[in-house]
Amino acid sequence: MIFFTSNAGMWSAVALGALSLALLATLGDRRRRRRSVPDRVGCMPWATVFLGALFVAVIAGMLSLKAWLSPV
Repeated sequence: MIFFTSNAGMWSAVALGALSLALLATLGDRRRRRRSVPDRVGCMPWATVFLGALFVAVIAGMLSLKAWLSPV
């Protein structure tokens, strides 16, 4: 639990969670593109989920780096 006591640790956890979601969205989009019946309609916008998660991961990573490098 010491990891989450600092702002850098909290933002790192958010960035890792968002990166995990981006990876899941990438795998979902790959599965959608490779399906055997291309006319079947899916309901998940995997590209939008990926871009949103990647945006959150980049911002949280930048905030984590800023918190880690800032003098106390």
